[in-house]
Amino acid sequence: MEKTDEGLLGMSHLSRQRDGAGKSVHITTFGCQMNQHDSGIVAGLFKKSGYLTTDDIEDADVILFNTCCVRAHAEQRLYSRVSQLKPLKIRKPHLIIGVGGCVAQREKAALTDRFPFIDVVFGTNAVADVISLVERVEQGERPIIHVPEEGSAPSSELAATSDRLRIHAWVSVMRGCDNYCSYCVVPYVRGPQRSKPPDEILGNVRSLASKGVVEVTLLGQNVNSYGQDLDGGVSFSRLLEILNDVSGLLRVRFTTSHPKDISKELMEAMRDLPKVCEHLHLPVQSGSSRILERMNRAYTADEYVRKVDMLREIVPGISVTTDIIIGFPGESDDDFEQTRSLVERVQFDGAYIFKYSSRPGTAAEHFEGKVDEMIIAKRHKALLEFQKSISIRRLEALAGSDQCVLAEEYDTTREGRLTGRTRGHRVASFPGDGSQIGKEVSVHIARVSRWTLVGKGAEAL
Repeated sequence: MEKTDEGLLGMSHLSRQRDGAGKSVHITTFGCQMNQHDSGIVAGLFKKSGYLTTDDIEDADVILFNTCCVRAHAEQRLYSRVSQLKPLKIRKPHLIIGVGGCVAQREKAALTDRFPFIDVVFGTNAVADVISLVERVEQGERPIIHVPEEGSAPSSELAATSDRLRIHAWVSVMRGCDNYCSYCVVPYVRGPQRSKPPDEILGNVRSLASKGVVEVTLLGQNVNSYGQDLDGGVSFSRLLEILNDVSGLLRVRFTTSHPKDISKELMEAMRDLPKVCEHLHLPVQSGSSRILERMNRAYTADEYVRKVDMLREIVPGISVTTDIIIGFPGESDDDFEQTRSLVERVQFDGAYIFKYSSRPGTAAEHFEGKVDEMIIAKRHKALLEFQKSISIRRLEALAGSDQCVLAEEYDTTREGRLTGRTRGHRVASFPGDGSQIGKEVSVHIARVSRWTLVGKGAEAL
């Protein structure tokens, strides 16, 4: 299953027999962690139907793309990749090509109009249906456009665990979003917020832990608002308390949080629950309150800074990362300087810094004050370099410390060493052997090499 630097895909029914025996599927994913989660489910469902996964697109009987439309670049890459498949489809008429995810949800039949050799288009709510859709194509029905407004979500325990030797898994706790940030397509392509019942999530995590998974990452567009659409009053903080008691589980992470909804209760849960890691990804998007208002983010820059200050007071040593958009319509030199000042004030451990990408159907698509591309590029480069210096400085400050690291896999660049992540989500390399994989060890950090903490010893915890 191929990963791109953009994202992942989704699919079908468990009760199917192994009628895919001898066949193979290739899945390319673009986009966010939710897409990665969905693609893992798709891979798991195909495996249950007897398929093998292949990295060689030439060998595949089924080629699937799980797509993202949050930024134009991901869409352009999709269209380029799909167009390259036409000669392969001519050589292999039995080949089934499918496009799913957010682009499929938005474009529907326009995809098959543009690429007539696509066999099936399935939306974000059709993850559970893909095997049956592929079977319909095999029976001669094509093209199939299946983009329901609602659909059942397969259990996260079906997802193939990550490449980290099956010790980590993504777990979806909710789908959709109610926030309608003016630049974002997610509410339009993934629908309104739908939280999964806590008992279902608990069952998923228990099942994963029984299979050797020791770390889960809980996924949602805005996990802080988890449960607000459910009867029963289980908040996200309470959900963390429930999962903290799962036997065999060592770590719980989550993403993504919205600054307007993050609460003192959640901060205290991060402090008090031993399995919840001390890392928070909290997208700020801009340091200008004027731009934040145009973005419909529902907080000011000062409110964001105060929440981070409170977080660091309650959870000492916590790692804080963020997202920032450069060149949003109307962004002036002063607005950009306010963003730079906020970055300097907060001292993020890391940041994903994006150039603004206008998206069809969003409110911001029609905003006046488009920023010149050359100005955007200049600001983007400047902020990247500024944040890089902060990130390196904060990483180097860990030299000489002892860090709790979850051993994940062999270090492919250094013989006789393993790699893993600290509780603050920083990558570490240290001496070790395969018996330590899936366990937490105490690593003394001797130095920093690029973006990796280099340890000189590891002791069992």
